Amino acid sequence: KLATLGRLSAGMAHELNNPAAAAQRGAEQLREELERLVQAERRLGEVDLSEEQTRVLEDLAALARERIRAPVDLDPLTRSDLEGEIEEWLKRRGVAEPWHFAATLVTIGLTKKELAEVAQQLGDDRLATVLASITSTYATQALMSEIREGAGRISEIVKALKSYTYLDQAPVQAVDVHEGLNDTLVMLRGKLKQGVTIRRKFDTDLPRIEAVGSELNQVWTNIVDNAVSAMKGQGTLTLETSRKDPWVVVQIMDDGPGIPDDVQPKVFDPFFTTKPPGEGTGLGLNISHSIVVQRHKGEIKVRSRPGQTCFEIRLPLEADLEQTATAQGDQ
Repeated sequence: KLATLGRLSAGMAHELNNPAAAAQRGAEQLREELERLVQAERRLGEVDLSEEQTRVLEDLAALARERIRAPVDLDPLTRSDLEGEIEEWLKRRGVAEPWHFAATLVTIGLTKKELAEVAQQLGDDRLATVLASITSTYATQALMSEIREGAGRISEIVKALKSYTYLDQAPVQAVDVHEGLNDTLVMLRGKLKQGVTIRRKFDTDLPRIEAVGSELNQVWTNIVDNAVSAMKGQGTLTLETSRKDPWVVVQIMDDGPGIPDDVQPKVFDPFFTTKPPGEGTGLGLNISHSIVVQRHKGEIKVRSRPGQTCFEIRLPLEADLEQTATAQGDQ
């Protein structure tokens, strides 16, 4: 358990650090951009715009906000060419620091032709002021979206972590197996995103089972972690669930090199590991076997050949675990 906790803690620190750093960076940039937006709006307030010109400004602002939700998808070379063309066009129009506007205008999706129409409607003397307002509006909205995404990611991880550990919940309860599997994937996302493709084949009618949720999650963690290690971080991991009365069946499969025939009978033995020294305790699968077989009165088996390894876990649909949980807690 301590070895598993150590791996998860390291992974969670990394997973939380990325969105936290993004949110912090976005907040710092947002402060600077808000100052530019205030200055742009102040200058805009000093410009006398007609009703038609105000509509042009509002349409541009609406387009900028829309591009936050649906940005223009351009390859780097095309984007660079368009930015260069718009920067040169702005320079010829006498706009100061055209490079400050070019990248955002391309992201918003404005072309030279559309900018020429805007300039004709607004006049060259108002063009720079309006563009400063539009680009600052877009940048501000984009940074707020980035901060919201980072905070949302942190919230998702914390929620999954709490669900994974079943904090503040009874030891034995009706457990959603799919929720546990998905929470486990969140916990191990740092290892999975390196090059592992996840395939879920979940039975949508799978019932809840009476189980110790935190312990089942430890089983999923041990098996998935071993599968990723076997594939060396590159391959396909398949999670499949089904109901085969009186069992709920979970199969976790990888397309790694497989387990040799002479090793398969030993995989659940305590302290047996094929990993190099320092990389495995040889207890993960032994603990998983105890949790499934002794704790939950289920079954766990392994089938393996080159290119495919499958761990199949069968858990009873109905099991009286309360007495076992209480007895172990008293010990």
